[in-house]
Amino acid sequence: MIVSEYIKGLKNNYVRIRELSLPDERKYQYCIMKRGGISGFLPFEIRYIDTDAYMYYDITSKQNISTLYSKKPLDRKWIGDFYAAMKKVKNEAVRFLLDPSNIIWNPSNVYRDLTSGQFSFLYVPYLDDNNGMSEMMDFILEHVDYSDEELVKCIYSVAEQYKTSGDIYLSEKVFLDIEGIKIDPENTDVSVSDDVMEKDPEMKDVPENTDKNDRTLDDIYENAEKIGNGFKGIGERPLHLKPTAKDNDKKKRQQNVGKSMGLFSFIKRAKERDAFLRDEYGYGNELEGMGAVAEELLYSDRENEDSQEGTLYLDISEEEKKIRMESETGALLYVFDGDSCIIGKKEAEADLVIDDAGVSRMHARVFLKDGDYYLEDLNSTNGTFKNGLKLKPYEQKKLERGDEIKIATRRIFFR
Repeated sequence: MIVSEYIKGLKNNYVRIRELSLPDERKYQYCIMKRGGISGFLPFEIRYIDTDAYMYYDITSKQNISTLYSKKPLDRKWIGDFYAAMKKVKNEAVRFLLDPSNIIWNPSNVYRDLTSGQFSFLYVPYLDDNNGMSEMMDFILEHVDYSDEELVKCIYSVAEQYKTSGDIYLSEKVFLDIEGIKIDPENTDVSVSDDVMEKDPEMKDVPENTDKNDRTLDDIYENAEKIGNGFKGIGERPLHLKPTAKDNDKKKRQQNVGKSMGLFSFIKRAKERDAFLRDEYGYGNELEGMGAVAEELLYSDRENEDSQEGTLYLDISEEEKKIRMESETGALLYVFDGDSCIIGKKEAEADLVIDDAGVSRMHARVFLKDGDYYLEDLNSTNGTFKNGLKLKPYEQKKLERGDEIKIATRRIFFR
Protein backbone atom coordinates (compact mmCIF):
# COMPACT_ATOMS: atom_id res chain seq x y z
CA MET A 1 0.00 0.00 0.00
CA ILE A 2 1.25 3.48 -0.89
CA VAL A 3 2.41 5.38 2.22
CA SER A 4 2.42 9.15 1.79
CA GLU A 5 3.37 11.97 4.13
CA TYR A 6 2.86 15.71 4.03
CA ILE A 7 5.64 18.26 3.96
CA LYS A 8 5.48 22.02 4.48
CA GLY A 9 7.85 24.02 2.25
CA LEU A 10 8.68 27.70 2.38
CA LYS A 11 5.93 28.62 -0.10
CA ASN A 12 4.36 25.32 -1.09
CA ASN A 13 2.87 22.22 0.52
CA TYR A 14 3.73 18.75 -0.73
CA VAL A 15 2.70 15.15 -0.39
CA ARG A 16 5.67 12.86 -0.80
CA ILE A 17 6.20 9.12 -1.34
CA ARG A 18 9.50 7.40 -0.64
CA GLU A 19 10.99 5.28 -3.39
CA LEU A 20 11.95 1.80 -2.17
CA SER A 21 15.09 1.94 -4.30
CA LEU A 22 16.96 4.72 -6.05
CA PRO A 23 15.14 5.49 -9.32
CA ASP A 24 16.68 5.45 -12.75
CA GLU A 25 15.63 8.94 -13.81
CA ARG A 26 16.57 8.18 -17.42
CA LYS A 27 13.51 5.93 -17.75
CA TYR A 28 10.64 7.32 -19.80
CA GLN A 29 7.96 7.62 -17.09
CA TYR A 30 10.25 9.64 -14.80
CA CYS A 31 11.33 11.87 -17.68
CA ILE A 32 7.79 12.65 -18.83
CA MET A 33 6.50 13.26 -15.28
CA LYS A 34 9.38 15.62 -14.42
CA ARG A 35 8.69 17.46 -17.66
CA GLY A 36 5.24 18.29 -16.22
CA GLY A 37 2.30 20.01 -17.85
CA ILE A 38 0.10 16.90 -18.11
CA SER A 39 -3.49 17.97 -17.40
CA GLY A 40 -4.97 16.42 -14.27
CA PHE A 41 -1.65 15.30 -12.74
CA LEU A 42 -0.08 17.02 -9.73
CA PRO A 43 3.32 18.65 -10.43
CA PHE A 44 6.06 16.07 -9.82
CA GLU A 45 9.73 16.09 -8.86
CA ILE A 46 12.29 13.74 -7.28
CA ARG A 47 14.36 14.82 -4.29
CA TYR A 48 17.16 12.99 -2.51
CA ILE A 49 17.50 13.15 1.29
CA ASP A 50 20.50 11.32 2.75
CA THR A 51 20.44 7.98 0.92
CA ASP A 52 16.70 7.95 0.14
CA ALA A 53 14.77 9.20 -2.89
CA TYR A 54 11.34 10.82 -2.56
CA MET A 55 8.68 11.71 -5.11
CA TYR A 56 7.24 15.16 -4.29
CA TYR A 57 3.81 16.32 -5.50
CA ASP A 58 2.73 19.94 -5.10
CA ILE A 59 -0.69 20.16 -3.37
CA THR A 60 -0.68 23.87 -2.54
CA SER A 61 -4.22 25.34 -2.31
CA LYS A 62 -5.80 21.92 -2.80
CA GLN A 63 -7.78 19.67 -0.46
CA ASN A 64 -8.02 15.89 -0.48
CA ILE A 65 -11.56 14.67 -1.10
CA SER A 66 -11.71 12.38 1.93
CA THR A 67 -11.53 15.49 4.12
CA LEU A 68 -13.42 17.84 1.82
CA TYR A 69 -16.45 15.54 1.62
CA SER A 70 -16.31 13.91 5.05
CA LYS A 71 -19.56 15.65 6.06
CA LYS A 72 -21.23 16.12 2.69
CA PRO A 73 -23.20 13.70 0.51
CA LEU A 74 -21.90 13.12 -3.01
CA ASP A 75 -24.70 14.24 -5.32
CA ARG A 76 -25.17 13.45 -9.01
CA LYS A 77 -23.21 16.53 -10.11
CA TRP A 78 -20.21 15.51 -8.02
CA ILE A 79 -20.41 11.95 -9.35
CA GLY A 80 -20.60 13.23 -12.93
CA ASP A 81 -17.71 15.66 -12.42
CA PHE A 82 -15.49 13.06 -10.78
CA TYR A 83 -15.98 10.37 -13.41
CA ALA A 84 -15.49 12.95 -16.17
CA ALA A 85 -12.18 13.92 -14.50
CA MET A 86 -11.28 10.23 -14.19
CA LYS A 87 -11.91 9.67 -17.90
CA LYS A 88 -9.92 12.75 -18.87
CA VAL A 89 -6.87 11.91 -16.76
CA LYS A 90 -6.82 8.30 -17.98
CA ASN A 91 -6.96 9.52 -21.57
CA GLU A 92 -4.15 11.98 -20.83
CA ALA A 93 -2.03 9.16 -19.44
CA VAL A 94 -2.55 7.09 -22.58
CA ARG A 95 -1.82 10.10 -24.79
CA PHE A 96 1.59 10.51 -23.11
CA LEU A 97 2.27 6.74 -23.19
CA LEU A 98 1.86 6.39 -19.42
CA ASP A 99 0.22 3.41 -17.71
CA PRO A 100 -3.24 4.44 -16.37
CA SER A 101 -3.01 1.72 -13.69
CA ASN A 102 -0.28 3.82 -12.01
CA ILE A 103 -2.74 6.62 -11.16
CA ILE A 104 -3.53 6.68 -7.41
CA TRP A 105 -7.26 6.64 -6.66
CA ASN A 106 -7.26 6.48 -2.86
CA PRO A 107 -9.56 9.36 -1.73
CA SER A 108 -6.94 10.68 0.69
CA ASN A 109 -4.62 11.18 -2.32
CA VAL A 110 -7.11 12.66 -4.78
CA TYR A 111 -7.25 16.46 -4.54
CA ARG A 112 -9.60 19.21 -5.60
CA ASP A 113 -9.01 22.91 -6.02
CA LEU A 114 -11.53 24.85 -3.91
CA THR A 115 -11.64 27.71 -6.41
CA SER A 116 -11.77 26.02 -9.80
CA GLY A 117 -13.23 22.69 -8.68
CA GLN A 118 -10.63 20.82 -10.76
CA PHE A 119 -9.58 17.33 -9.60
CA SER A 120 -5.88 16.47 -9.44
CA PHE A 121 -4.29 13.04 -9.20
CA LEU A 122 -0.98 11.45 -8.20
CA TYR A 123 0.88 9.36 -10.77
CA VAL A 124 3.53 6.99 -9.42
CA PRO A 125 5.92 5.80 -12.16
CA TYR A 126 6.46 2.04 -12.29
CA LEU A 127 3.97 1.44 -9.48
CA ASP A 128 4.21 -2.04 -7.99
CA ASP A 129 1.42 -1.67 -5.44
CA ASN A 130 -2.33 -1.25 -4.95
CA ASN A 131 -3.57 1.92 -6.69
CA GLY A 132 -6.46 2.46 -4.23
CA MET A 133 -9.42 1.99 -6.58
CA SER A 134 -11.22 -0.31 -4.11
CA GLU A 135 -10.90 2.39 -1.43
CA MET A 136 -12.34 4.96 -3.85
CA MET A 137 -15.33 2.73 -4.66
CA ASP A 138 -15.89 2.20 -0.95
CA PHE A 139 -15.68 5.97 -0.31
CA ILE A 140 -18.27 6.73 -3.01
CA LEU A 141 -20.61 4.00 -1.74
CA GLU A 142 -20.31 5.36 1.78
CA HIS A 143 -20.88 9.03 0.92
CA VAL A 144 -23.30 8.94 -2.02
CA ASP A 145 -26.46 11.01 -1.55
CA TYR A 146 -28.91 8.39 -0.25
CA SER A 147 -31.85 10.73 -0.71
CA ASP A 148 -31.44 10.22 -4.47
CA GLU A 149 -32.56 6.61 -4.87
CA GLU A 150 -31.93 6.38 -8.60
CA LEU A 151 -28.38 7.66 -8.15
CA VAL A 152 -27.82 5.06 -5.45
CA LYS A 153 -28.99 2.30 -7.79
CA CYS A 154 -26.57 3.44 -10.47
CA ILE A 155 -23.60 3.65 -8.07
CA TYR A 156 -24.28 0.18 -6.66
CA SER A 157 -24.50 -1.19 -10.18
CA VAL A 158 -21.15 0.43 -11.02
CA ALA A 159 -19.56 -1.07 -7.90
CA GLU A 160 -20.99 -4.51 -8.68
CA GLN A 161 -19.56 -4.48 -12.18
CA TYR A 162 -16.16 -3.26 -10.98
CA LYS A 163 -16.06 -6.04 -8.39
CA THR A 164 -16.88 -8.57 -11.11
CA SER A 165 -14.76 -7.29 -14.02
CA GLY A 166 -12.05 -5.18 -12.36
CA ASP A 167 -10.04 -2.67 -14.38
CA ILE A 168 -11.50 -3.96 -17.65
CA TYR A 169 -14.82 -2.40 -16.67
CA LEU A 170 -13.08 0.89 -15.80
CA SER A 171 -11.49 1.22 -19.24
CA GLU A 172 -14.62 2.51 -20.96
CA LYS A 173 -17.88 0.91 -19.83
CA VAL A 174 -18.07 2.70 -16.47
CA PHE A 175 -18.17 6.09 -18.20
CA LEU A 176 -21.06 5.04 -20.42
CA ASP A 177 -22.95 3.85 -17.35
CA ILE A 178 -22.35 7.10 -15.45
CA GLU A 179 -23.40 9.09 -18.51
CA GLY A 180 -26.62 7.06 -18.34
CA ILE A 181 -27.63 9.20 -15.37
CA LYS A 182 -29.80 11.71 -17.20
CA ILE A 183 -29.87 15.18 -15.67
CA ASP A 184 -32.39 17.69 -16.96
CA PRO A 185 -31.59 21.24 -15.71
CA GLU A 186 -35.32 21.91 -15.33
CA ASN A 187 -36.10 18.50 -13.87
CA THR A 188 -34.04 17.15 -10.98
CA ASP A 189 -35.21 13.57 -11.51
CA VAL A 190 -32.44 11.11 -12.29
CA SER A 191 -32.97 8.03 -14.43
CA VAL A 192 -30.54 5.16 -14.91
CA SER A 193 -29.88 3.83 -18.39
CA ASP A 194 -31.26 0.38 -19.22
CA ASP A 195 -27.74 -0.70 -20.16
CA VAL A 196 -26.58 -0.19 -16.58
CA MET A 197 -29.43 -2.18 -15.11
CA GLU A 198 -29.09 -5.01 -17.63
CA LYS A 199 -25.58 -5.66 -16.34
CA ASP A 200 -26.85 -5.85 -12.77
CA PRO A 201 -26.65 -9.53 -11.68
CA GLU A 202 -29.54 -9.04 -9.27
CA MET A 203 -31.95 -8.24 -12.13
CA LYS A 204 -32.22 -11.94 -12.96
CA ASP A 205 -34.54 -12.31 -9.97
CA VAL A 206 -36.90 -9.53 -11.11
CA PRO A 207 -40.04 -10.72 -12.93
CA GLU A 208 -40.14 -9.90 -16.66
CA ASN A 209 -43.17 -7.65 -16.28
CA THR A 210 -41.40 -5.54 -13.64
CA ASP A 211 -39.83 -2.22 -14.57
CA LYS A 212 -36.03 -2.64 -14.33
CA ASN A 213 -35.71 0.74 -12.64
CA ASP A 214 -38.36 -0.15 -10.05
CA ARG A 215 -36.11 -1.88 -7.54
CA THR A 216 -37.04 -1.84 -3.87
CA LEU A 217 -34.94 -0.63 -0.98
CA ASP A 218 -34.60 -4.29 0.07
CA ASP A 219 -32.70 -4.92 -3.18
CA ILE A 220 -30.42 -1.98 -2.40
CA TYR A 221 -29.66 -3.35 1.09
CA GLU A 222 -28.98 -6.82 -0.28
CA ASN A 223 -26.66 -5.50 -2.97
CA ALA A 224 -24.89 -3.24 -0.45
CA GLU A 225 -24.13 -6.23 1.77
CA LYS A 226 -22.66 -8.19 -1.14
CA ILE A 227 -20.53 -5.28 -2.36
CA GLY A 228 -19.35 -4.29 1.11
CA ASN A 229 -18.42 -7.86 2.01
CA GLY A 230 -16.52 -8.11 -1.27
CA PHE A 231 -14.29 -5.22 -0.19
CA LYS A 232 -13.62 -6.65 3.27
CA GLY A 233 -10.46 -8.51 4.11
CA ILE A 234 -10.08 -12.05 5.41
CA GLY A 235 -11.38 -12.51 8.94
CA GLU A 236 -13.47 -9.31 9.02
CA ARG A 237 -17.07 -9.68 10.07
CA PRO A 238 -19.60 -9.66 7.23
CA LEU A 239 -21.95 -6.70 6.89
CA HIS A 240 -25.62 -7.16 7.82
CA LEU A 241 -27.34 -4.00 6.71
CA LYS A 242 -30.88 -5.09 5.91
CA PRO A 243 -33.29 -4.23 8.78
CA THR A 244 -34.94 -7.11 10.61
CA ALA A 245 -38.46 -7.28 12.00
CA LYS A 246 -37.08 -6.09 15.32
CA ASP A 247 -35.94 -2.84 13.67
CA ASN A 248 -39.37 -1.91 12.28
CA ASP A 249 -40.41 0.00 15.42
CA LYS A 250 -37.38 2.26 15.03
CA LYS A 251 -37.78 2.81 11.29
CA LYS A 252 -39.69 6.09 11.54
CA ARG A 253 -37.06 7.65 13.79
CA GLN A 254 -34.20 6.49 11.60
CA GLN A 255 -35.52 6.94 8.06
CA ASN A 256 -33.91 10.33 7.52
CA VAL A 257 -30.63 9.26 9.13
CA GLY A 258 -30.27 6.27 6.82
CA LYS A 259 -30.66 8.39 3.70
CA SER A 260 -28.41 11.26 4.63
CA MET A 261 -25.43 9.26 5.89
CA GLY A 262 -25.62 6.14 3.72
CA LEU A 263 -25.72 2.50 4.68
CA PHE A 264 -22.05 1.94 5.44
CA SER A 265 -21.57 5.35 7.02
CA PHE A 266 -24.71 4.90 9.14
CA ILE A 267 -23.41 1.65 10.67
CA LYS A 268 -19.96 3.13 11.30
CA ARG A 269 -21.20 6.38 12.84
CA ALA A 270 -23.82 4.60 14.93
CA LYS A 271 -21.02 2.66 16.62
CA GLU A 272 -19.00 5.84 17.14
CA ARG A 273 -22.04 7.63 18.56
CA ASP A 274 -22.71 4.73 20.94
CA ALA A 275 -19.11 4.87 22.19
CA PHE A 276 -19.30 8.64 22.57
CA LEU A 277 -22.55 8.49 24.55
CA ARG A 278 -21.08 5.88 26.89
CA ASP A 279 -18.00 8.07 27.42
CA GLU A 280 -20.19 11.12 27.97
CA TYR A 281 -22.33 9.18 30.46
CA GLY A 282 -19.24 8.26 32.45
CA TYR A 283 -17.98 11.83 32.25
CA GLY A 284 -21.29 13.11 33.57
CA ASN A 285 -21.22 10.71 36.51
CA GLU A 286 -17.74 11.81 37.50
CA LEU A 287 -18.93 15.43 37.64
CA GLU A 288 -22.07 14.59 39.59
CA GLY A 289 -22.36 16.78 42.63
CA MET A 290 -19.84 19.34 41.41
CA GLY A 291 -20.71 22.92 40.62
CA ALA A 292 -19.53 26.51 40.61
CA VAL A 293 -19.42 28.09 44.05
CA ALA A 294 -20.08 31.78 44.69
CA GLU A 295 -19.84 33.33 48.15
CA GLU A 296 -22.80 35.67 48.61
CA LEU A 297 -24.93 37.18 51.38
CA LEU A 298 -28.13 35.17 51.31
CA TYR A 299 -30.04 37.04 54.04
CA SER A 300 -29.35 40.15 56.02
CA ASP A 301 -31.47 41.56 58.82
CA ARG A 302 -30.37 45.06 59.70
CA GLU A 303 -32.13 44.79 63.06
CA ASN A 304 -30.21 41.63 63.87
CA GLU A 305 -26.61 42.25 64.93
CA ASP A 306 -25.64 38.67 63.83
CA SER A 307 -25.87 38.83 60.08
CA GLN A 308 -25.92 35.46 58.33
CA GLU A 309 -23.79 34.51 55.41
CA GLY A 310 -24.28 31.40 53.29
CA THR A 311 -23.11 29.63 50.14
CA LEU A 312 -25.20 29.70 47.01
CA TYR A 313 -24.92 26.51 44.92
CA LEU A 314 -25.05 27.04 41.17
CA ASP A 315 -25.41 23.85 39.15
CA ILE A 316 -23.43 23.58 35.89
CA SER A 317 -25.78 23.12 32.96
CA GLU A 318 -25.36 20.30 30.47
CA GLU A 319 -24.56 22.90 27.81
CA GLU A 320 -21.68 24.30 29.90
CA LYS A 321 -20.19 20.81 30.33
CA LYS A 322 -19.77 20.39 26.58
CA ILE A 323 -16.46 20.88 24.84
CA ARG A 324 -16.22 24.31 23.23
CA MET A 325 -13.92 26.76 21.53
CA GLU A 326 -13.59 30.33 22.76
CA SER A 327 -11.80 33.44 21.58
CA GLU A 328 -9.02 35.04 23.63
CA THR A 329 -11.62 37.45 25.03
CA GLY A 330 -13.79 34.53 26.19
CA ALA A 331 -16.42 34.84 23.46
CA LEU A 332 -18.04 31.51 22.58
CA LEU A 333 -17.11 30.41 19.04
CA TYR A 334 -18.29 26.80 18.76
CA VAL A 335 -19.86 24.10 20.96
CA PHE A 336 -19.13 20.45 20.17
CA ASP A 337 -21.76 17.77 20.42
CA GLY A 338 -19.72 14.77 19.36
CA ASP A 339 -19.20 16.30 15.93
CA SER A 340 -16.31 17.85 14.01
CA CYS A 341 -15.66 21.50 13.19
CA ILE A 342 -13.92 22.81 10.08
CA ILE A 343 -12.33 26.23 10.57
CA GLY A 344 -11.78 28.50 7.56
CA LYS A 345 -12.99 31.56 5.69
CA LYS A 346 -15.08 29.84 2.98
CA GLU A 347 -18.64 29.93 4.29
CA ALA A 348 -19.86 27.03 2.15
CA GLU A 349 -17.15 24.72 3.54
CA ALA A 350 -16.39 25.92 7.09
CA ASP A 351 -18.38 25.38 10.29
CA LEU A 352 -16.49 28.18 12.06
CA VAL A 353 -15.91 31.05 9.64
CA ILE A 354 -12.98 33.40 10.33
CA ASP A 355 -12.77 36.40 8.00
CA ASP A 356 -9.03 36.98 7.95
CA ALA A 357 -6.70 37.34 4.95
CA GLY A 358 -4.24 34.87 6.53
CA VAL A 359 -6.85 32.13 6.96
CA SER A 360 -7.26 29.54 4.19
CA ARG A 361 -10.65 28.59 2.77
CA MET A 362 -10.48 25.33 4.73
CA HIS A 363 -7.73 25.91 7.26
CA ALA A 364 -8.02 23.38 10.09
CA ARG A 365 -10.33 20.77 11.57
CA VAL A 366 -11.16 19.72 15.13
CA PHE A 367 -12.71 16.26 15.21
CA LEU A 368 -13.58 13.40 17.55
CA LYS A 369 -11.61 10.14 17.34
CA ASP A 370 -11.67 7.28 19.84
CA GLY A 371 -13.27 9.48 22.49
CA ASP A 372 -10.75 12.35 22.20
CA TYR A 373 -10.67 15.52 20.13
CA TYR A 374 -7.85 16.14 17.67
CA LEU A 375 -6.60 19.18 15.75
CA GLU A 376 -5.68 18.71 12.09
CA ASP A 377 -4.17 21.19 9.66
CA LEU A 378 -6.00 21.06 6.31
CA ASN A 379 -3.11 21.90 4.00
CA SER A 380 -3.37 25.57 4.97
CA THR A 381 -1.12 28.25 3.50
CA ASN A 382 0.07 29.80 6.77
CA GLY A 383 -0.12 26.75 9.00
CA THR A 384 -1.93 25.77 12.20
CA PHE A 385 -0.34 25.98 15.66
CA LYS A 386 -1.12 24.02 18.83
CA ASN A 387 0.36 25.65 21.92
CA GLY A 388 2.92 27.41 19.73
CA LEU A 389 4.01 24.30 17.78
CA LYS A 390 3.29 24.27 14.05
CA LEU A 391 1.51 21.26 12.56
CA LYS A 392 2.49 19.73 9.23
CA PRO A 393 -0.23 19.58 6.55
CA TYR A 394 -2.81 16.97 7.63
CA GLU A 395 -0.90 16.28 10.85
CA GLN A 396 -3.21 15.41 13.75
CA LYS A 397 -2.53 16.40 17.37
CA LYS A 398 -4.62 15.43 20.40
CA LEU A 399 -6.27 18.36 22.19
CA GLU A 400 -6.65 18.85 25.92
CA ARG A 401 -8.85 21.41 27.65
CA GLY A 402 -7.01 24.70 27.88
CA ASP A 403 -4.93 24.18 24.72
CA GLU A 404 -4.37 27.17 22.44
CA ILE A 405 -5.03 26.93 18.70
CA LYS A 406 -3.45 29.67 16.60
CA ILE A 407 -4.70 30.28 13.07
CA ALA A 408 -3.11 33.25 11.27
CA THR A 409 -3.41 36.08 13.83
CA ARG A 410 -6.35 34.51 15.67
CA ARG A 411 -5.99 32.65 18.97
CA ILE A 412 -8.66 30.10 19.86
CA PHE A 413 -8.88 28.24 23.16
CA PHE A 414 -10.14 24.67 23.51
CA ARG A 415 -12.20 24.45 26.73
